[in-house]
Amino acid sequence: MRDLDWQPAYLLHARAYRETSVLAEWLLPGPGRVGSILRGARRKGGSLPAPFQPYFVQVAGGGELRQIPGIEPAGPALSLTGGALFSGLYLNELLVRLLPRELPQPELFVAYAGALGELAELVGGDMTDIELVLRRFERQLLDSMGQTVSNMHQADTHEPLRPGCFYQYYPEHGWLPAREGQRGACDGDDILAVAADALDTPARRRLAKALYRMALEPLLGGRPLKSRDLFAAMVPAAAGAIFTEPPPAPTADEEPAS
Repeated sequence: MRDLDWQPAYLLHARAYRETSVLAEWLLPGPGRVGSILRGARRKGGSLPAPFQPYFVQVAGGGELRQIPGIEPAGPALSLTGGALFSGLYLNELLVRLLPRELPQPELFVAYAGALGELAELVGGDMTDIELVLRRFERQLLDSMGQTVSNMHQADTHEPLRPGCFYQYYPEHGWLPAREGQRGACDGDDILAVAADALDTPARRRLAKALYRMALEPLLGGRPLKSRDLFAAMVPAAAGAIFTEPPPAPTADEEPAS
């Protein structure tokens, strides 16, 4: 196995398998998400990999579960606490749930490593700073899956959205004109700011959160995220600031014309 390449990797998820082994999911830039079996990792004296720790690994074999004959730390483990810890678990769960196996993800790997680094640097668990990290990564994940949320043009005419005008977002259509004060109506200024990743106001952060949540929900198949529920159970006030439900669906008189 000495001739196998060493590749950077992060552990996304691990669970016990049989008496002494572990089933592990990894994120690597080349092969993307990789499933593996770590035989004997739970024996006395064995070594269990940890999340949020950069590694170099060797990958061998084929099929759904690859072999990892070599694992070496690539740097110190990142210390995530409080809201940052739950947020890291949220990122890991998104990747395990949504990424297909064995599809190269070099840009997403860099985005993930950067998000963990930002979370590790947060002091005091500032919810706004955590929000910005999560929204940026959610967008990068959606982009990598070809699920980019279009925030720049009107769905029916493809005309550019205009500052000062109001629009309603319909998941199967896009942005359509709305009346000011209509439920779910958004100012064009905020929509364009979200498109530019300028989440500098609470309204823009709420809008980005709702848009990305609506895009992610169908991909998750309606199954709740365990990390989100755990966060809500442990820190309900903070969870409300970071994770929200999608905006209410349009009523019958607000449905777009087909």
